[in-house]
Amino acid sequence: MFKKPNSRIGLGVAILPLAIALIAPGATQAQIPNRPAPANLAQGRGVAQGASFNRGRNANVTLNLDGENFGLELTEILPSNVRGQSPARVQYRGAITRRTDDPASANSFSLFTRVRSFDSSANLRIITNTTGTCRIEVFDARVISSDCSTIADNSKTEFLGLEQF
Repeated sequence: MFKKPNSRIGLGVAILPLAIALIAPGATQAQIPNRPAPANLAQGRGVAQGASFNRGRNANVTLNLDGENFGLELTEILPSNVRGQSPARVQYRGAITRRTDDPASANSFSLFTRVRSFDSSANLRIITNTTGTCRIEVFDARVISSDCSTIADNSKTEFLGLEQF
């Protein structure tokens, strides 16, 4: 018995090269139609103390912004001669309650947030239903300071970025 070919498949294959041609070489994800823009990201390097960072420790910080939500992660920078030890790490996630932009610099702002979850390498557990706050300052797309805490024990962390200018 002879089957009629599926015309939908042929049409989809014919349109595919046209869709690929419409995306210009070097286009970013934000420029591609029907794709969500990537979350905003700011990083920094400095000294952290509190929670898993008993004394002031060199740390990298990463701030992710996704709409009205944020994620802040601090990770200890271990000296090159330390082997077999995991770096201290804390992570705060929650909602942005207020953002104050610096009119003098497009990538400079302060965030005031409500923390909803806290994760620390000191106690190896994630507290997903907690209350707390963070104040985060970003200058020229670099995290220069943060001060976060929750109602959970041993959850306060302060970060002070190194001079980068």
